[in-house]
Amino acid sequence: MLIQLMAEHGDPRSPALGELKPRQPASPAQLADPAQYRAFEDQHNRDQIMAYASGVQQIPAIRDRIEQAAQSGERSPDELSEARAALEQLEMLQSKLQREQP
Repeated sequence: MLIQLMAEHGDPRSPALGELKPRQPASPAQLADPAQYRAFEDQHNRDQIMAYASGVQQIPAIRDRIEQAAQSGERSPDELSEARAALEQLEMLQSKLQREQP
């Protein structure tokens, strides 16, 4: 039941999505023409990489917020562990992006 609730409404602890926008589907003309569709996919991939790059630039601020929460005691140890694990995933994404898309 909790999984279904999260799937329908998301995690209430999640930060706002910021400037992320839902992906627009390809037009019928793009779907009909392989060259246009390839250009559409290439643009989507570039946009996605830029969104990830923007997110990883926030790593120092995220790390600071986690440590401030740890020092102030405003978050439980479980929440801090979860935040640190998420930060570690973001740092791995940063490393991957640097290797694949310098």
